[in-house]
Amino acid sequence: MELLSGTVLTRDGFIDGYVVIDGGVIVEVSEGRCPGTPVAEGLITAAPVNSHSHCADGGLKVPPGMSLEELVAPPDGLKHRYLDSVPDFELGQSMRRFSELSLNGGYGAFIDFREGGERGCRILRESVPDAVILGRPTSKKYDPDEAESILEASDGIGLPSISDIDACYAESIADDVRRARKMLGIHVSERVREDIDAVLSLDPAFVVHMVESADRDLLKCAEAEVPVVVCARSNAFFGSVPPIKRMIDAGVDVAIGTDNAMLCEPDVRKEASAFLKVLTAQGGDPEAVWRPMLEAGRNILYPAKDIHIRKGAEADVTVFPYSGSMSVRSVLESTDRILRLRRR
Repeated sequence: MELLSGTVLTRDGFIDGYVVIDGGVIVEVSEGRCPGTPVAEGLITAAPVNSHSHCADGGLKVPPGMSLEELVAPPDGLKHRYLDSVPDFELGQSMRRFSELSLNGGYGAFIDFREGGERGCRILRESVPDAVILGRPTSKKYDPDEAESILEASDGIGLPSISDIDACYAESIADDVRRARKMLGIHVSERVREDIDAVLSLDPAFVVHMVESADRDLLKCAEAEVPVVVCARSNAFFGSVPPIKRMIDAGVDVAIGTDNAMLCEPDVRKEASAFLKVLTAQGGDPEAVWRPMLEAGRNILYPAKDIHIRKGAEADVTVFPYSGSMSVRSVLESTDRILRLRRR
């Protein structure tokens, strides 16, 4: 039996209390003083989801001064040439290292946009069996056989921006994903503003970036109930700033992702700190960081489930230490080790 004490994120919000875990299951969630010696104290939450990653490129050393297009645009960006040239076992090692860093950084699951077609999906599934994999086709023209093989090996498809692919190609892929009842994600307006109507017509589960979006684009995402995943650190590498306050003001459900492993290690506190810095610089409320940091990614991945700490749930829990009274900054500025507990 394990006891956790501190501030617990429940479906009704934060409570001061404790959590009891027995046999990998949460058996009690209560307010008040902990009845014994806890194994950890702090902010207790269901393990956050990294809502957007590219986990295989951590071994790539990025030359200074590269543009976004030179580095990541398919098919000839430096990242894609690197992934095509690296042996399977080396990619697998990078993927496993990313997974270990994710756990140490407080994350539970990560949603990976997996380049390399069926091969990339297969390597990731073998290397990190519980990864959430959104594969990417390699064919320049729509190939239904390739789409089928990717969907069999993955949890869905993660597309590049619509500026990089043919509209009919994107529509055919979206139809395949829908028929398979799997997940579609897509990069949007990362370097140029793109047609949000065309994107939303694909029925994505979520979109990523929206750095160059207009207010009406954000309102349409909110109205369609399509979350936006923000990757503040990777955007900053290219001198871009996501309009986080405008997203929140528009009613968008905002989640957080770490993007490319070659640029940013998967760490909840570091990514949320960058998010917070942008939000407050734009005049936003610091307290607005909690949902993007802790809840929105889980809602993308588990839309039909209770995403909070609750009695009877499997223990997939993160404890973020803090000192003094709990605040956003106290949690994010702590350097004490994050505790991850998960059912084995």
